[in-house]
Amino acid sequence: MSRCDNRPMAPRHSEHDVVRLETDSGRWPAGTIGTIVELDAGTALVEIADDHGHALDFISVPHELLAPADEHRSRAAS
Repeated sequence: MSRCDNRPMAPRHSEHDVVRLETDSGRWPAGTIGTIVELDAGTALVEIADDHGHALDFISVPHELLAPADEHRSRAAS
């Protein structure tokens, strides 16, 4: 195994990215849209907000269980 194999993968998301949950998380079903407000090596803190922008919840989600929200829209449009 080389040293490269032990490096933690960089998150594929950034703060303020709008993301879609790939699986249920707490009371939020897969497909829920949120905004990343904080990142660490393994998880993202995602804000779930209402249509007026008021925060409803903050959830910690592993990076691999998030997808860009626009990726979902483009698949749905296809």
